[in-house]
Amino acid sequence: MKNIIIAITFAFLLPFTLKANNMDQVRRDYIAAIESSEKANKLCAQLEKIKNPSSLEMAYLGSVQAIMAKHTWNPVNKMSYLGKGFDMINNAVTKDPNNLEVRFLRFSLQYYVPSFLGYSKNLMTDKNKIVNIIKTTEPVNLDIEKKILKDMIGFMVDSKKCTPQEIEVLKRVL
Repeated sequence: MKNIIIAITFAFLLPFTLKANNMDQVRRDYIAAIESSEKANKLCAQLEKIKNPSSLEMAYLGSVQAIMAKHTWNPVNKMSYLGKGFDMINNAVTKDPNNLEVRFLRFSLQYYVPSFLGYSKNLMTDKNKIVNIIKTTEPVNLDIEKKILKDMIGFMVDSKKCTPQEIEVLKRVL
């Protein structure tokens, strides 16, 4: 009986463990995709194959699609990648507006995309939401690894988009 319970528990938890490990790999591949068009294409193809993606998977797909614009010289293709990527990441935010990592991915993309292209209209909304999530949620309940959170906060501070009071709120969780 004990073995049956262990087997059922393992069978139930295994998909969640695999998914968590997979997201760790997606995060690593995403960082590599910023500098490598080959890695960007590979990650994009991998994420596009996911049936019923979570909001986080959608956000990474949209982010890598937008990053693919960096790797092409053709202006029409650049705009196509940006449009497709922002549509996907906006859908991810709509699906899960309180997901810190989803909001951060959109914030960071908007930060780097020239504002005259019109993709930065949610920059301050995302910044405010990120600060509010961190302010109103206990650090243990943020559902994000400490290193990722530290990197996010570092980016937020370095972006120069936060007030001194917001920076204080962000740094409290470290």
